[in-house]
Amino acid sequence: MLGFPVALLGVNAFEWYAHKVWLHEFPRKHRNSPFFTHIRHHKRARLNGFEDEGYTQSMWKDQEMFNEKAALIGLCVVFTPTVVVAPFFTIGVYYGAWQYWHKHSKAHLDPEWAKANLPWHYDHHMNTNQDANWCVTRPWFDYIMGTRVIGEADIAETNPLGMDLPQWLEKPVNRVARRLLPRAFARLDSNARDESSRQKSGAVVAIEADCA
Repeated sequence: MLGFPVALLGVNAFEWYAHKVWLHEFPRKHRNSPFFTHIRHHKRARLNGFEDEGYTQSMWKDQEMFNEKAALIGLCVVFTPTVVVAPFFTIGVYYGAWQYWHKHSKAHLDPEWAKANLPWHYDHHMNTNQDANWCVTRPWFDYIMGTRVIGEADIAETNPLGMDLPQWLEKPVNRVARRLLPRAFARLDSNARDESSRQKSGAVVAIEADCA
């Protein structure tokens, strides 16, 4: 059964890396990449208060929806053979992939739900710095890697797990996290101050002009 949480952690690491490298860094350097559609997704969300009506479309009618679903299905297919030796790990991969699609699509169709349940992803799109907050389902690896940038403190999660925890548990979780990851949390605190300063100065995000 240990395979299930290991899979969830692995899927979270994968979504952090894939989002950062494949969907942002690579398309900027290679505009003929099929992943360039992700920049179009950013434009639609930014211009429509985080909402993206593309998630109402069939994957056969919207390239970004096709890319996202195809990648998640591909991930599940690649790990399906592991069911023979690690069934709980395989189930965890399936669950993580489903959670990604369910939460991501729901968030971009209901911005208020996103604010309440995925504030880290809301910040990814709506902050002045969109090259941060790479996780979608949970903010775990953004905390580990120091890439969480809190934009609106009043809607932000109150612990690095991104879960609703009782106070008696949340306080020690926060203390332990800061002790284990002092450098990451120093970056997180600095990130929050920088974002607040940029917002106060009226900084805006430059939207790609050729991704209508």
